[in-house]
Amino acid sequence: MLDILRIKDFRNLWIGQAISRIGDAFYFLGPMFVIKKVFNDDAMVGAVGAVEALPYLLFGTIGGAIADRIDRKKIMIWSDLLSAVFLLVYLGFLMSVGSQLPKWIFFVVGFSLAFVRVFFFPAKNAAIPRLVPAEKLFSANALSAATDQFMWLIGNVLMVVLGMLADRIGVIQFLKVLVLVNAVTFLFSVYFLYLLPGIEILRSEHHEEKHLFTDVKEGIAYAKRDRVIGLSLLASFGLGLFMSPFFVVYLATNMAWFGNHASPLAFIETCFIIGMLSMSFIIPRLKVKKAGMAYGLGLTIAGICVLFMGFSPIYGMYCLWNLVCGFAIGGVDVPMRTYQMLKVPDEYRGRIMSLGQLIWMSVQPIGMSLGGPLLGWLGIVKMHVLMGAGFATTGAAPLLDKEFREATIPDQPSPSEDVEFVPTNLSEYPLGALETETEPV
Repeated sequence: MLDILRIKDFRNLWIGQAISRIGDAFYFLGPMFVIKKVFNDDAMVGAVGAVEALPYLLFGTIGGAIADRIDRKKIMIWSDLLSAVFLLVYLGFLMSVGSQLPKWIFFVVGFSLAFVRVFFFPAKNAAIPRLVPAEKLFSANALSAATDQFMWLIGNVLMVVLGMLADRIGVIQFLKVLVLVNAVTFLFSVYFLYLLPGIEILRSEHHEEKHLFTDVKEGIAYAKRDRVIGLSLLASFGLGLFMSPFFVVYLATNMAWFGNHASPLAFIETCFIIGMLSMSFIIPRLKVKKAGMAYGLGLTIAGICVLFMGFSPIYGMYCLWNLVCGFAIGGVDVPMRTYQMLKVPDEYRGRIMSLGQLIWMSVQPIGMSLGGPLLGWLGIVKMHVLMGAGFATTGAAPLLDKEFREATIPDQPSPSEDVEFVPTNLSEYPLGALETETEPV
């Protein structure tokens, strides 16, 4: 899988995003920790999280449409550059207010950063198939997924280490360090993105510019028209709904069964991430072609594991089932993402990629807000049963559709719908990916 890094353009994108991902992990957890520490307000923690989800709900489809209009390299650079600028302005504000932190700043910064990131992710996901040849796209997606999980894990570890220092240096100083680190990682990412070639959208010669909202509607219509993609997006709604309460359930389970210590909780979460990370390295070797079957079976197996977790008050067994659950989930995303990237023509990729992100971000606050009350009503065991049944149903239901079951990852990217496609990597990838394939890492 690592041989994909011999492709210079993909390598530059990968390095920049690996560095930036650590900063994202810092900043995702850091402000929540500070809010809890300074204001001791659980409702505010949830409210800030909801505000950060708003830009994805309001502008997610627009971000995808823009990714199908403008050079994707430029979108990614401006997104990361503006993120760094926002954070540096925020750092200046923190240095000016001293120890009196106003609550509103967390809402403003959270919304602003999320707004800028709305445009980054569709552009990035739509760009990857243009940077690597079709036969290496599966490996590229697997490495990207593994890197996201590993860097998130590293970021969490570093966050814990810095958190131990928070009482010594002060919570405000701690927040300043997090903001500065995240800003620097964005600037590193900008540098590596600058090294990429331009990534203009491949369109048919008969393409006509339309209103932005017409592009949005056409993207949604395309998802509805493609049965496999439509069902996978529908399934992602269920996945997000039943996965989002997990951390709340982890906390309650750790408190009731495992002594309410920090280290068992951290290891439970780590087992899940290790499972996903391991599968990201294994799945390219399995040469999976049936994306629909992989998606459905992975979620079904994960659901069964969650069911067993609910009946495993023994710590080792609980961690083992969580590890296997992460392993199963790790095999869900990469085949389906590769299928979507190759099946969807380049001129629609940004919009289709943004729909998955929109669904995930819209359903996550709902699942998190319902998690606490449902847990209090059902209890730990029944809550695990509910989540496990939800996972399994979400995975098994699409498999009832024959077209979804038989969905096979294409060998070549799909052309524009109204032009003849020449099935060679050189014609589809004019960015020099093949010529640089033998360059040393």
